[in-house]
Amino acid sequence: MPSRRSRAPAACIFCREKKVILECANVPTNRRIAQLEQENASLRRRLFQIRNENPPNEPSLMQAEPALAAVSPARYQVTISPPRNIGSSPIDHLSSRGSHPEFPDSDHHRNSLSLYHGPTSAVYDDTANSGTGEEHAETLHSPIREEWTKHLLFAQTAKQRQLEPLNFAVGKLDFDEVDPEIGMHLLSIYWSRQLYTAQIIYRPAFMRDMACGGTYFSRLLLNAILFTVSKHSPRPEIRSDPDDITTAGWRFRQRFTELLRDSFDKSDITTLQALLIMSNSLFSRCDERSLSWLYAGNAFNMIIDLGLHILPSSNKMSAEELEIRKRVLWGAYSIDKIQCLFQGRPPLLRYINFKASLNFLDEYDELDPFQNITYKSVHHGPVVPSLNVSLLTKLCELSTITERILCELYSESQSMSQDQSQKISKDINCDLSKWRQSLPPQLDYLLHPDQSVLLPQAFCLLALSNVLIILSQRPLFTGHNHPHSTSAAYESVNICTTAANQIAQILRDYAQNFSITTAPYMLSYATYISATIHARIVAQKGRNSNIDDSRQSWNDGNLIGDLPAVQDTMATVEQQGLVDQGVGMGSPQLNWELSDLDLEAIAQGFRLDGELHYLMHPVGI
Repeated sequence: MPSRRSRAPAACIFCREKKVILECANVPTNRRIAQLEQENASLRRRLFQIRNENPPNEPSLMQAEPALAAVSPARYQVTISPPRNIGSSPIDHLSSRGSHPEFPDSDHHRNSLSLYHGPTSAVYDDTANSGTGEEHAETLHSPIREEWTKHLLFAQTAKQRQLEPLNFAVGKLDFDEVDPEIGMHLLSIYWSRQLYTAQIIYRPAFMRDMACGGTYFSRLLLNAILFTVSKHSPRPEIRSDPDDITTAGWRFRQRFTELLRDSFDKSDITTLQALLIMSNSLFSRCDERSLSWLYAGNAFNMIIDLGLHILPSSNKMSAEELEIRKRVLWGAYSIDKIQCLFQGRPPLLRYINFKASLNFLDEYDELDPFQNITYKSVHHGPVVPSLNVSLLTKLCELSTITERILCELYSESQSMSQDQSQKISKDINCDLSKWRQSLPPQLDYLLHPDQSVLLPQAFCLLALSNVLIILSQRPLFTGHNHPHSTSAAYESVNICTTAANQIAQILRDYAQNFSITTAPYMLSYATYISATIHARIVAQKGRNSNIDDSRQSWNDGNLIGDLPAVQDTMATVEQQGLVDQGVGMGSPQLNWELSDLDLEAIAQGFRLDGELHYLMHPVGI
């Protein structure tokens, strides 16, 4: 028999499962690993200090920024790869994936992408975040590194935007057998039209990979885009029936459905982007609410599966990929909150589960000229900036307040007293006031008419903020336990009326500057919410009102796609004198004396109409 010394060492259960014979006593512990990582971090910091004391002579990549140029990009782990395919043509070279300084190899990117598993999982890696954290904070929050990254992303985007027409001219863009001229026409509408849905796609990466078959382009995503914007195109050749505008783009939807069969069971960034875009379009255009919700839910699950809600430190991922992940995550977060408002359902993505900064570093499309395609009948006018980065950032901030309203005031399981509800509403109203005060003057034409830029998306942002004011106050005078404090209820009605008046002003101003028939769905929803207030005030206060009582029902189901109800709503409100017909752009509204309102009649009207079809009933109802 073999001696005990010659016997193979015992293996733990994990080793036996993998058929690897290891002596577990020699396996390093997490504590030892952490110690080694601390020593490694200390050595790196020391090396960094030495290099700062003796900077090497490196060529400057930013002559206009001497302070930044003196810093080696290598020290901040932003690498510039040498160009490949030297012998190829200029367009082949510039549009190829390998020549892009921040683009990872496609196969490597897909194969190395680990799915997310949190601390409760058996496969959770508890050593991933070990160490002092000092190096992480130094790298992540370095102002110099952040400024360098901004310059890098801006330069890459500018270069790619120059390449777009060149790649189009030589036929490199993959339009999935769609006529390239029509495809580029529809893409132009998409980039100019969408607010939150367009921002979940990082245009430089999408258009670059469209030319080279890279990771951030797919035909599934392309067809979702083409279907979404086809309703805004006047071209009959994209319609199934040339005489019926409602059939525009149906072949793109059919192609989307066909391609989805092969992509639905795999978590992928382009797949979840396509699902979110199609989800938004199915609701606002097709009124297919259930399918819209299911598509969005699968996209949100893919976000968690891919771990997009937990952004790694900037020294572990390229600047481009970090920017893409942030835009996908925050764009999806805003889509979730807006869909929940429209459909009256609880949010699926929660801010408390995020570990991602709301700081977008590619600022190229902030000053990119706004294209008023589909917004005006005449496609020329003054050149104004798009302000897309500011719009996206402020929309995401507003979405976090939307989550509070949905979860704290309109949750089905919540049960609270009137005092508690009043306190929450007051806190939310304070958050909304701070948000409005922090809004850049260029985005708030009502408060800063001399500094503002009139953008359709900015009108939507202002309308949404007033919608949230109404929704945060309405439970205080519509609940069954109404009203313990009559003065508080009257104050809430007054706040709601002021917000509804401002929505009416925004709608009027929008109609003066843009085409109301192609307005975003957000303005339709804002029209409905403001009408729920105006209808009841007019019913009690207006003379010769054609709204005969407080039980008047407002049909919101016909506000899909455009604003057919805006003109009737505004005519009724103006006829009764609720707002001044002679006011100009951004002028203050006239407020009525509301102290003699029958609050119980108003509350009863909300309860009996059943009009809160899109909103969960407030606490206490």
